[in-house]
Amino acid sequence: MRRRGWAIPEPDVPPHLEPGDVTELDDATTAGVDLTGAVLPGLSEAQVEGSDLSRVRAGGGQWERVTLADCRLDGADLANLVWRDGSLLRCSLREARMTGALLAGVRLRSTLLEGVQGTLTSWHGAQLRSVVLRGCDLSEASFTETVMEEVLLEDCVLSGAQLSGLRCRDVQLRGCRLDGVGGVSGLRGARVAEEDAIGLLPALARELGLTISG
Repeated sequence: MRRRGWAIPEPDVPPHLEPGDVTELDDATTAGVDLTGAVLPGLSEAQVEGSDLSRVRAGGGQWERVTLADCRLDGADLANLVWRDGSLLRCSLREARMTGALLAGVRLRSTLLEGVQGTLTSWHGAQLRSVVLRGCDLSEASFTETVMEEVLLEDCVLSGAQLSGLRCRDVQLRGCRLDGVGGVSGLRGARVAEEDAIGLLPALARELGLTISG
């Protein structure tokens, strides 16, 4: 595994932004706008660049082929959002709420997720490259057919997560809770801290049909 510093650059958001109009986002490219606190339950074919989407509210919404580049989504409410075939490029999501969200085929590049509430999320077919997940609650999340490359998971909760079909390349886990995970073979090729590996033993035993006796 290549050594790396796991540094994710901050989104390149200009200091002065124009007020954004949520009715003009669909089927358009929009740049340099302030969408702080905007309500965005439905988006289609939207591309937003260099903008502030902090505290945006999209809970229970539907996003189709939405690309966000160099955007802040800190404090966003994306709970139960269904997002298909989108992209997050050089974005930050700090203290965002993503409980129950579906990110199907979404691509994440050079993005930071920190303090995210992501229980019961589904990342089916998602691709994560040069991504840091720090202090995130991903308990009972599903990573089926997810690809992770150059990804750090640090101090994350993955209890009960489903890892079947996960593919890892240059992935590191540090200080994570891994009790009750399923499909632990999906971590093949990942680097796991010694204390984290101990939590994987029951899952490994189940997959191998072993009985651990006292």
